[in-house]
Amino acid sequence: MNIGIKHCVLAIVTTNKSINCTTTPIFYVENKEELQGKALALSKCMMGMVHDVGDETLIIVKH
Repeated sequence: MNIGIKHCVLAIVTTNKSINCTTTPIFYVENKEELQGKALALSKCMMGMVHDVGDETLIIVKH
């Protein structure tokens, strides 16, 4: 039996402080360099994939 979380957004990493969400953790960063670094580190820890959704916002998803 294979039990686990599949097909969901695990985290949001953004420079846009106006983004709010009650169901997904949001990590606010100051610049693009920090955005890329934080998203990469989180995706490795969560075994997820990073996707750019525009407006300096990245999501980490589990496929």
